[in-house]
Amino acid sequence: MAYEWLQNRYLRSVDQLRLWRENPRLDPEETHLTNTDYAADLLNHSGERQSFIELIKSIAKNGFIPADPIVVWKNDNNERFYVAEGNRRVLALKLLRHPSKAPKSIRSIVTKQARFINRDNIAKIEVSIAPSFESAEWYINQRHATSGLQRGWSRHQQQRWIAKLYDKYEGDVSIITEITGFTKPELESTLRILYLRDIALKREVLELLEPEEREAVRSHRLPMTILERWFDNTVVRETWGLEANGSKASITSDESSFYRAYALWISLVLRRNEPDVPIQINTRTITTNLDQILAYLPAVKSSISNRNDEEGEDSTSEEAADDASKNDAESDDEVNSPKKTRTNVKNPNRPRLVPEECDLDTGNHKLESLFEEFKIIPYRYKNCVAASLRVFVDLSVLEHINSQNLVGAIEARYHCALKDVPLKKRLEYLKSNTELNKDAVKVISKLVNSDNEYSLDTLNNYIHGTNNHHTNKAFLNGFWDFLFPLLEVLLDIEYR
Repeated sequence: MAYEWLQNRYLRSVDQLRLWRENPRLDPEETHLTNTDYAADLLNHSGERQSFIELIKSIAKNGFIPADPIVVWKNDNNERFYVAEGNRRVLALKLLRHPSKAPKSIRSIVTKQARFINRDNIAKIEVSIAPSFESAEWYINQRHATSGLQRGWSRHQQQRWIAKLYDKYEGDVSIITEITGFTKPELESTLRILYLRDIALKREVLELLEPEEREAVRSHRLPMTILERWFDNTVVRETWGLEANGSKASITSDESSFYRAYALWISLVLRRNEPDVPIQINTRTITTNLDQILAYLPAVKSSISNRNDEEGEDSTSEEAADDASKNDAESDDEVNSPKKTRTNVKNPNRPRLVPEECDLDTGNHKLESLFEEFKIIPYRYKNCVAASLRVFVDLSVLEHINSQNLVGAIEARYHCALKDVPLKKRLEYLKSNTELNKDAVKVISKLVNSDNEYSLDTLNNYIHGTNNHHTNKAFLNGFWDFLFPLLEVLLDIEYR
């Protein structure tokens, strides 16, 4: 029987067992020399953390239950036994025997749980000894189809395991199929996704990411399910210029524009649970909102258009100036074309907060000046734009109150001078005591609700807060678009 060794159990010292550094659960970028290193790596992932703590508590309460074998193999070079399967359980036992070696983040928990167990009772455990690591590979693969406290690998961890087998057996599909049970098309699909995932490790992509995003890409925190859904989509592959080629994929488009789009895509996926993410990318929205996602991301150029762009760069500055003048003249003739003049309306990626197509007619010089500055101030001054947006809303409400002769009524309602009535109460008064249209009422209702991302709390934070979140271009543009139905009522403002 090929796996007869699984039926035999031998007592081995927990302290003498070595953990497996190549375990797919671990971050390959980290160094693992001590039990503390292994535990800290596991605890770095929220899902693993809670499961590992529950495992420690279960062992402390019920003792170590050898329901599933701990599989080890002997390294002939140093005569040490290494854990092929059961690393989490062995690590939990090691920490319960020596709580001082637990990471600080869980040391108090481990110390408390260690009081409930006789440490001598877990000094040795029964293990199954595989003749070699290769003999343990089949069981490792089968084991991770189960659940419970013995936590299975994530999708990405399982894919990494298959990739290791592929390299080890030099692409011999028959051996890998026997070990994993995967068909050849399934193996090729898995390896192709890993290939596309590893494009994110290229310097050209990493340098476009924030430090914490680069760290996430280098570890296991880029969600493989979302990545698979994205690159399995025919429209995405056609738009981004990807062709399947067995276990790999070919980029047929301009690579630099591909890397730019991929980098922003990664950033949005990693931030998908943040409240101010400008567009959601997950397994659901890839199906329901694919057009919007592709429109938001930088365009991926074809290799042909890229060559044309490079050729165009050779033109002289005089030619460029002539072209610019010609375009300006043509734009005067096309001012009435909706398609041309309204391209930036409600475009979350527009370069300025207020599109050129927006007009304001007011006698308030401060409002007028601020409005015109919104059309020219670039987003590298995003904090100035954000703080000024809060001021603009305040001035707009005040302008409306004055124009409608509501000062006395508001002061009587709140028993104080208008200057002492906060903006929130001014808005609530307009909502409840004046005839606003339903769109304006809806905007006010959301503004005064602190749970809404476009809220007065966010506006106030632009001036009085200490952080600078909610200040990216797409969010601020979205805030203006959200406010516009209210501004139309408060001011004489419109799009041409």
